[in-house]
Amino acid sequence: MKISTSIHMFDTDYPIGEAIRRCKAAGFEALDFNYTDYVSRLLGMSWAEEERWAQEIREAAETHGAAFTQTHGPIHGAAFDSMQLGLDLDSYLAYSERALRTAAILGAPWVVLHPGNITLAGAESQAQQLAFNRNAYSRLLPVMEETGVGVALENMFDRPRGGGRPLRSYCAAPEELAELVGSLNHPLFGACWDTGHAHIQGLRQRDSIRVLGALLKTIHVQDNHGLTDAHLLPHQGTVQWDDVMAGLADAGYQGDFTYEIHGFFRPVPLALMDEALKFAVSTGKQLTGAFPGAPAAGGLLIG
Repeated sequence: MKISTSIHMFDTDYPIGEAIRRCKAAGFEALDFNYTDYVSRLLGMSWAEEERWAQEIREAAETHGAAFTQTHGPIHGAAFDSMQLGLDLDSYLAYSERALRTAAILGAPWVVLHPGNITLAGAESQAQQLAFNRNAYSRLLPVMEETGVGVALENMFDRPRGGGRPLRSYCAAPEELAELVGSLNHPLFGACWDTGHAHIQGLRQRDSIRVLGALLKTIHVQDNHGLTDAHLLPHQGTVQWDDVMAGLADAGYQGDFTYEIHGFFRPVPLALMDEALKFAVSTGKQLTGAFPGAPAAGGLLIG
């Protein structure tokens, strides 16, 4: 299992090539490109401009011997009727198509996207949510098949609503995510498991990951204390990591161990970033050392 990371521990104004170099030098074996961080900037770009931008990033990765194995596409917000950046369903899907094309240029086989509620009120039935999300994401299939890039839909979590009752988030339950991905019924659709989202939701990781089984194609590895989406390095919160690793083994997971831990990195001064990156790699190696097929590393038992 390759130790991977999103490079968005660095600010979007930080040179991407230098971010790639530092991650690779620290020992990361693969990278995740957080496309969603750049959407506000990309809104003002033509596709031709974005294509050149993506090619420059690919060339920087090749220069440093690095490879992108997944990306995170646009994030629409809490619901499809109240999207960020003035997007609506059509424009969101248009930028998701661009994200797929950019991922193809980067060489990344998967783009992570969020399922979501139809409306912020969240009054729709599960069957209505399933039909809406299935119909929306199936519109991406022509570009997915053209590029060969898949979409991994991510587990969500219920969010508090201004001190009132929580907003029920569609696909906060692994059974909903499995049903949605299964209903799309195409090998280019899969699931992404976010360990932090699951922890906020109060799920037992092993049981939940088992529900997804072979549908699981990518993961977002992050820790928190079960209250907010803190994106911390494992062991800085209260996620049960033996439970996570056992669930991944049960599911026969074949992908990378991909960090989404900008909450850990962002307070770190740039002068100390290289040491922080190396520590994150060491942590990942310790966690994956007992994974089936990995060299024995000790300290973690899966069974």
